[in-house]
Amino acid sequence: MKNYTEFDAAADLNDIIKFLSRRDILRLTGQALYDGFGISQADLLIILGSSIPYLAELGARAFVGGVAKELMIVGGIGHSTKYLAENIRNNPEYRDIAVENRPEADILKEVVSKNTGLEVNNIIIENRSTNCGENASQALKVLRERAEIPASVIILQDPTMQLRTHAAFLKTWAGEKTRIISYSPFIPTIKAETGSLKFSDNIYGLWSFDRFIDLVMGEIPRLRDDQEGYGPKGKDFIVHVDIPDNVLEAYDRLQSIYVEYKHIKFRK
Repeated sequence: MKNYTEFDAAADLNDIIKFLSRRDILRLTGQALYDGFGISQADLLIILGSSIPYLAELGARAFVGGVAKELMIVGGIGHSTKYLAENIRNNPEYRDIAVENRPEADILKEVVSKNTGLEVNNIIIENRSTNCGENASQALKVLRERAEIPASVIILQDPTMQLRTHAAFLKTWAGEKTRIISYSPFIPTIKAETGSLKFSDNIYGLWSFDRFIDLVMGEIPRLRDDQEGYGPKGKDFIVHVDIPDNVLEAYDRLQSIYVEYKHIKFRK
């Protein structure tokens, strides 16, 4: 591709990540919930395990502020766990939290407790799931065992996986009368400097740039509703997702510089 610069690549990455970072409300507040859905408080706020402690911090503060009646943290040991453990070890505020061979939910409940003072016994925990699909199914299993199926749920996930997680919840919870509301904790932005790409965000524990590219470039093939994707025409892990033309075009252009993703194979 002629004259495809780092500035073009930054713009294309920003188009894709804005699409992936689904937000159904403008802010994580009761007022935003009321403006968008006519309710001032959700029944449940679910924080999905990830490598970035900020997600749990943000969700916990919103819960303390009254955005939901109950709080749940979901996540076992998966591909992000080692990165979460590293971020916890390197953070002076959290380095006394044990991380060795512990599920993400068990680690993050202590992050939440330290950050907000919430009692860990007041947090619902699911600590066996290892991917987005299992996050949805195992969370529902725990809630069914408690006989507490909420009418409304807010889900917070790593921005690169927020849209797919939403689609997985819609698929798995289809038999329930639960309104699923997504809120990406932040929407990453990429800036171009001569010869390089960098994050504009200043958030502790952010992915390495290589890992970010791996996550972003892996999502579009997963979301495509074709034989290789996760939609109904493929592996049937998620509901159908409409991918805008500008996102598909951005992805195709990025493959000119991230050539390893032209024939991508990925984990669940």
